Amino acid sequence: MDRKLNVLHLLSWFPTPSDPYAGNFCLKQIQSVSDEVNSVVLSCCLEDEQESARRVEVVEYPNFKHLYVHVKRSKFDWWNKFLLFSAYHFGLRYVRRHFFNPDLIHQHVTLPLGRMAYLWSRWHELPYVLTEHWTIYQPQNREMMTPRMLRQIRAIANHAKRIMPVSANLQHCMQEYDITAPFRVIPNVVDTNLFVPGNGGYEDGKKHILHVSTLREEAKNASGMLRVIAQLAQHRRDFVLDIVHDYPRPDLEQFVKENQLEDVVFFHGRKSEAEIAEFYNHADFFLLFSNFENLPCVIIEAFACGLPVVTTDVGGIREIVDESRGRLLPAGDEQRLLAEVELMLDHHQEYDREAIRQYAEDHFSKPVIGKQIAAVYYAVFQ
Repeated sequence: MDRKLNVLHLLSWFPTPSDPYAGNFCLKQIQSVSDEVNSVVLSCCLEDEQESARRVEVVEYPNFKHLYVHVKRSKFDWWNKFLLFSAYHFGLRYVRRHFFNPDLIHQHVTLPLGRMAYLWSRWHELPYVLTEHWTIYQPQNREMMTPRMLRQIRAIANHAKRIMPVSANLQHCMQEYDITAPFRVIPNVVDTNLFVPGNGGYEDGKKHILHVSTLREEAKNASGMLRVIAQLAQHRRDFVLDIVHDYPRPDLEQFVKENQLEDVVFFHGRKSEAEIAEFYNHADFFLLFSNFENLPCVIIEAFACGLPVVTTDVGGIREIVDESRGRLLPAGDEQRLLAEVELMLDHHQEYDREAIRQYAEDHFSKPVIGKQIAAVYYAVFQ
């Protein structure tokens, strides 16, 4: 093809006023590829405060546009489903009228919006590719995969021209569910211009451990992490655990008070990306004690800042963490975590931070990931 492709992106998870960071990893991939192709993102959302039946908003990013179609919510759930269905068809017409005729749809996460990509591929002969980040495929979540959900996922995924899971482990998990479309593993992306190595710790003279997550217990096992920190604090208090988190956890805050950890554990709440980058700049290493993951953005952000990590051997993490970049341990093993954190507190300065940073630039930077995704797009038309 002798011109740039026109790509319409559909996001099952996308930022909203109530959750501005939902699906931010999808937008990062879109930012990375949009130097290579023309991109528009289409999202439709129901709103209670909407005055008119439908309102169009276009958010301008440096290299792509995000089209929001806001729809006034009905009191009937069945009608809201129809309203969203109609809004996406309106959005496609709007994109064609005001921006471009799409050559390709890039569906980010199979459900729920992959149904629309599937329909448009049939009705409008629009091919689509699929990026998958969802942990529903992980063995720990097998009970969540209902027969109806699996039928829908198989239909959508197997009709895709290419599937781009963020890890080889996720590809394997999807194939276990008889998903057979062509795969190409493309990892998550990090802004290596924002996440950069810092100049050291804080003036308090303590070693700083950083944890960044949603704090959703079933995935992140934050309570297990804090139990280990409480054990560690019984015989040394030369460290601080900084926790940056999307959602409140009053139970964890109460645990910290009950165990007299107010000078050790600090909850910082939700922060902007720039503010999170500052936390990495002052940290000595990164900690993640998850029960399941695919390929966590927070680990590659830590790498971009030159930080070693202590984390669990789940999902695709072992594909990027080796002894030169951190320590792996079994999920849920609190005694092993205690030993690994203590070891890292005493030896974090021995890691080659420049090499860790270079690994992030070579494997997860926007130019690298953007070219990989664009290559998949163009391969569809070869």
